[in-house]
Amino acid sequence: MSSDREEQLETENERLRARVADLEREATERTQAEAALGREREASRRQSEATARAFLESAAESIIVVNRAGEIVLVNAQTELMFGYRRSDLIGQTLELLLPESVRAAHVRHRTAYFAEPRVRRMGKDLVLAGRRRDGTQFPVEISLSYVETPEGILAMAFVTDISERVELQRATRQSEKLAALGTLASGIAHEINNPLGIISSRIEVMLLEAESEPLSQSLVNDLLTVHKHAERVARIAQGLLSFSRQSSTEMVTVDLNRVVEDTILLARGQIEKAGIAIEMTLAPALPSVRGNPNALSQVVLNLLTNARDAMPSGGRMTIVTSPTPDEDAAVEIVVTDTGHGMNAETLSRIFDPFYTTKPTGTGLGLSIVYGIVHDHGGRITAESTPGEGTRFMVRLPRSSSAGHA
Repeated sequence: MSSDREEQLETENERLRARVADLEREATERTQAEAALGREREASRRQSEATARAFLESAAESIIVVNRAGEIVLVNAQTELMFGYRRSDLIGQTLELLLPESVRAAHVRHRTAYFAEPRVRRMGKDLVLAGRRRDGTQFPVEISLSYVETPEGILAMAFVTDISERVELQRATRQSEKLAALGTLASGIAHEINNPLGIISSRIEVMLLEAESEPLSQSLVNDLLTVHKHAERVARIAQGLLSFSRQSSTEMVTVDLNRVVEDTILLARGQIEKAGIAIEMTLAPALPSVRGNPNALSQVVLNLLTNARDAMPSGGRMTIVTSPTPDEDAAVEIVVTDTGHGMNAETLSRIFDPFYTTKPTGTGLGLSIVYGIVHDHGGRITAESTPGEGTRFMVRLPRSSSAGHA
């Protein structure tokens, strides 16, 4: 009886040991499966993070992620390039650091509403603002907003695009349309003025000749001379109107810009140096040619030289540089720089407007004519200036192999 009981207990123990072994094996397999799943999840998470990082770093626009407090928590490489800050300088700062002071308060209100109102977040509309680089310069940006919900709260994601080129193209288009409309008007006015003006000038000259044989009072002679002087001034204005309204000649040939610059400076050097202005000329060797009208391009250079001379009534230094732009631009540049009185931002924004001038006796057509000629050659002209430090005009023209008639 005792032997049977022992045998039964042993059998039961074996079953228990087998069951324990099965449970241990199942637990081990479960642990291994969970570990494998954990590794897969971790690998998947890392892959997702790597993909997200690759997306952020390869994006063409600046991507900035901020929290509810407006603090920057993440930026990409393009943000560093666009704004001039290192990543470490931006993390923890508020987004308003990248905006001009004049719009920061309004942006804080907008940001607060964005985080507070789900309806505002769903709008996701684009904003056009001024961005501010580390050096203080401002530039137009377009911001598209999105948001991400995380365990730590809502994060706003701003996609920032530099739209300087788009804004400049729009401005240039508006300027060209305005000049075309004014050109038509100016042409009609100039023709109407020229005929009666010619008669007035001729009659005054005849009267002055007659005054030599038939004495007139000196006061009358002085009046005639004054009228003649102003008639000549009106004639110059009328001629300027015709130049402004006249399209560039359709006769386009291959032009050596270095030769144009040299010939034009040869004509203007005497008056420039007489005004106490030193001329420095740096012409790029083997400069690519352009397709254009030599006389019109000479007028561009002459007007820029004259404008630089007038900006330095007490003397100074004028530099003229020609150079090819990088190959992908396929263009040639002429840069005229002076050390004159410079211009403020308001004046600089209007210098290509017809009839706008800061000179006591100017007509305000010189730079408008330059703008029109450069545009007709498929090029563009821009200017930079600082009050008290001088002005820099940059004319960019397409090389002859890619030149087009705008």
